[in-house]
Amino acid sequence: MQAVILAGGFGTRLRPLTATRPKPLVPILGKPVLSYLLELLYANGILEVTLTLGYQPQQIEAFLKEHIPHGMHIHTIIEQEPLGTAGGVRAAMENVKEPFFVLSGDCICDFNLKAAAAYHKAQGASVTLLTKAMADPREYGLVHADAEGRVERFSEKPDWSGVSTSFINTGTYILNPEVLSKIPKTGAFDFSKDLFPLLMRENKPLYAYKENGYWCDIGDLSSYRQCQQDILEGKTAFRLPCLADGIYAEGDLPQGEYTLLPPVFIGEHVTIENGAKIGPNTVLCRGSSVGKLSKVRGSVLLEGARTAENTKLCGAVLAEHAKVEYGARLFEDTVVGAESVIDAHAVIEPHVKIWPKKTVEEGSIICENIKYGAKKRGLFEESGMLGTWGAPLEPAKLANLGRAIYAAFLHQKIGIAYAPHPLCASAFCILSGAMTASGASVWNFGEAFLSEMTFFTGFCTFPLSLFLEEQKGKLRIRLFAAGGLPLSRSKEREIEKYYQNAEYPPVSVKDCGELTQMQSLEAMYVKALVQEAGVPLLSQSVRVQCDNSAVQQLLSDCLYRAKAKEGDELTLKLTADGTRVSAFHRATGWVPYEKLLALSCLLDFSAGEDVSVPLDAPYMLDALAKDSGRTLLRYLGTPNDKSDEAARELAKKQLCYRDALLLSMHLLGAIQRSGKDFPTLLEKVPAFYDRELTISIAFSPTELLTKLEGYKANPEKEGVLVTSKHGHALLIPSKSGKRLRILAESHRYEFSKELLGSLKETLTKD
Repeated sequence: MQAVILAGGFGTRLRPLTATRPKPLVPILGKPVLSYLLELLYANGILEVTLTLGYQPQQIEAFLKEHIPHGMHIHTIIEQEPLGTAGGVRAAMENVKEPFFVLSGDCICDFNLKAAAAYHKAQGASVTLLTKAMADPREYGLVHADAEGRVERFSEKPDWSGVSTSFINTGTYILNPEVLSKIPKTGAFDFSKDLFPLLMRENKPLYAYKENGYWCDIGDLSSYRQCQQDILEGKTAFRLPCLADGIYAEGDLPQGEYTLLPPVFIGEHVTIENGAKIGPNTVLCRGSSVGKLSKVRGSVLLEGARTAENTKLCGAVLAEHAKVEYGARLFEDTVVGAESVIDAHAVIEPHVKIWPKKTVEEGSIICENIKYGAKKRGLFEESGMLGTWGAPLEPAKLANLGRAIYAAFLHQKIGIAYAPHPLCASAFCILSGAMTASGASVWNFGEAFLSEMTFFTGFCTFPLSLFLEEQKGKLRIRLFAAGGLPLSRSKEREIEKYYQNAEYPPVSVKDCGELTQMQSLEAMYVKALVQEAGVPLLSQSVRVQCDNSAVQQLLSDCLYRAKAKEGDELTLKLTADGTRVSAFHRATGWVPYEKLLALSCLLDFSAGEDVSVPLDAPYMLDALAKDSGRTLLRYLGTPNDKSDEAARELAKKQLCYRDALLLSMHLLGAIQRSGKDFPTLLEKVPAFYDRELTISIAFSPTELLTKLEGYKANPEKEGVLVTSKHGHALLIPSKSGKRLRILAESHRYEFSKELLGSLKETLTKD
């Protein structure tokens, strides 16, 4: 068999290491990634190899002149224009006559390629994807296959709520030559995004081969260090020259009196001065040196890098010929680029990147990247971003966030509003200023409440809007997509990428956008609320309660405009953000939000309407829709594909199902038109009870189905649905993967309580 290695990437996330060399030449334990791949192919009898090159191809070609395994034939193709992963392979393998391997040039693995090839042939596959089970698969493309291994679907980098398999796409494939005809000769064309979906639509046999070997995508600096640690700890099939237990060296150990804490790797011609302490999980490449009394732990020093006396490195990487002078300190996930100098007593805080040929002045404390921006962090939680921006406020980071948000929504209108709080007002000034300075057209709705802003988003057809609110001294930033719906996971990731890399589009003075004042649009909200009723509410006697006086006054005013009487026959109690409502009637007592939602759906179904609700809305609504001959659609909280597109399109027209003020007017209008009173209509809603609990979990969400053995559990697009004879529960992992939201539902209160308790006990036991 033959193989093609995709070696043309820029290695953006590995910068600054890849600022001076292409990604396949980044060293792992002193040896380039490409060497590991060539040795893997050689060991599996694959001697004909083609490399597709793009970034710094001359360096790779120079390396190959000196490092081709004996008997192996290597060809290189330089892409003149980006062709995508699949496009590059077509250009490289157009004349091949038999199945061949495709490997990514930025991974380390010890896969059994012979076994994978045999599986491919036995299955009669057109394409075989080599997959690998990962404890945390969220940063990868997931491969969903049936019991026979045939691929059913893919999901790209979901959060925990969308994870239902642990098997990821390793970027290693076996392709039959006939599939190359499906790849265009020009233009970018990718395997996962373009070719594989096309083949599945044509019902071609795509299979997933489950590999048990080691695999690591050297995608970022954290995985770069982790891969070397894994090899040192014996988690791979790679064998290192061993001088003692956990002490690996390319030659004799350096002279001197120092301490080695295994596992460590020492290259040739390394210098370690007296009193130094090295390890554990430390790599000292050829020609590097560690000064007297220095401590180097969990770190990597590339060729020629050196630290002076009394330095401390913990989880750091020094690129080739970088220098750390006397008394300097470098902490976790810091990277110093080639030939950069960290002067005496400087401190480099965690997650900071220093680009090549930079100098950090003596005694400096560096907490931001030099040239490129902030440290990597997850921005999004279940309800938007909850940051420590507010205690105290961090204007620079908040401004960078504004720039990142606009970069992800270039040349599009952005709406913004904020809750009445000094923290929110200050954050509004910084965010809106940063976005307009970047070129954004920002529409300012001023002080508002949450459901009001979702209306503005839908009414003005914004692709994005922001709402700022204060929670316990912290600033929460909620982001809404078109129609006031939740943002997609791809857009979340895009914002995170711009924020973490600080790579913003260039802007000049003439590009600055405008801040348009839109506070007067509240009148349109009032008009929409009155119109939502559809008819004068002449027979309705209603009183409004809410801790937020703005919400209470607005709804009361709209009821007056709609001709409703002010009275206590029906009391509507709304949450302060205007998103949920419960009701009290003398004949029914308190009616929870979920039951009001069900009544509204039932009345809409009876009127011949379909309804779109969030995924976590009560499941009994599906039964109501079925009995009425209508359709209930559900949209996802953080979609990573377009599977809920129809639900979202309908939801854009039904704002009342996520706005308690609109729901109140919608429901009262439907009651008025029915000619019946509230208690009579409520009797048509079957009894059901919802209970909700959020628990902390000590296991990976990929293990959720395993933990639920004994239950009838099926993965949903988000979360897992558990069904019992008395009810069901939806389990949705948090974005962090550390918590689990459980929504139990049954036709009897005690059954929902029992199911909730049973699941909690099952999922929290040791």
